[in-house]
Order: sequence, then structure tokens, then C-alpha cells
Amino acid sequence: MLKILQFFLTLIIFSIVTISCDPVGETIAEETPLDDQLVNTTENIDLKKGDILVIWGKMDASFLKNDNVPIFKLSYNLSLDGKTIENSTVQMFVDNDKIINSKYEVRKDEEEEEEQNESETSENVNNSEEKPQEKPEKVVKSDWNFEQEIIQIPIEKDGKYTLDYKASSSDEAADSMFTKVSVILRKK
Repeated sequence: MLKILQFFLTLIIFSIVTISCDPVGETIAEETPLDDQLVNTTENIDLKKGDILVIWGKMDASFLKNDNVPIFKLSYNLSLDGKTIENSTVQMFVDNDKIINSKYEVRKDEEEEEEQNESETSENVNNSEEKPQEKPEKVVKSDWNFEQEIIQIPIEKDGKYTLDYKASSSDEAADSMFTKVSVILRKK
């Protein structure tokens, strides 16, 4: 009986810890769309010693070719009382690590459907003695929305912080009107 009671007690404690744990952190600044012409500023970020400021990037991209996500650079300056605490430039969306809230869909164009129907028809008509035609490499178009952790910044002093940041990219796909990038600030 005692072992059963210990088992249920352990299960209850584990459930409470799991439910109360927020692996991505508390959102402290909602999604802010980025424009490569503007510097964004978030002021009065209340942080305590031991907190970790986490910068998340959000990508909303349509018509990606073969899942090639444009890479951005995020330049940021974290300051406290007008003094720079940390200033750096980091890459965004370089790999597929630490991705959450991902929604992915392959696009199928009308032209692709017609080509597929034509190729199926021509395969049925061709004789088996003929050489198969070489097909060009197929380009897959997709839509992909996701959030990705960009950087964690440990906080060493209590205070109201200011974060200035700007994203830029030299990738042609980044200039597409079908690509939108945002930043979300969270703390752990």
C-alpha cells in the first residue's frame, strides 16, 4: 500500500512540474515585424539577475523553393541605464534547431498538375524499347511558418533594459513580398 501511495505521489509531483514548466519562456514583448530599413526598440524590459533574455525569430515564408529559407542577420544592442551591456550580430534561420510552432505545406501549382498528368499519359503511350527521357530536377515550392530561438542572453543585474535590433539579409528570397520576419522576446 505504501509503494502505491509513493507511486501516486511521485506521479502527481511530476505532473505538476511538467505542467508548470514553460520550455520557451514567458513572452515579454509580442511579435514585432522587422523591416530592413528600420531599427526596432523595446524599452522597459524588466529583468532580474539570473533571468535569461531569449530572442526568437519568426519566419512566415511562402513560395519557398526546395525549402531554402532565407538567412537574415540580426544586429542587436542591449542596454541598461544608457550603457551597452551586450552588442552583437547573429544569424537567423541558419539551421533547423530549436524550432517551435511550425506549419509546413507543399504548394502544388496548376502547371505541375498538368505536367504530372501529361507525363503519366506519355508513360502509358511510350513503348518499352524507347529510352526514358531525362527529367529536369524538380523544384518543390512550399509555405513554412515557424518560430526559432536565435540567442539567449544571461542577465547579471536587475533593471529596466532597452533592446535595439535590426535585421538584414543579402538573400534575394528575403526581399520577396512573400517572406515576413518578426522577433519575439521571451525570458526564462
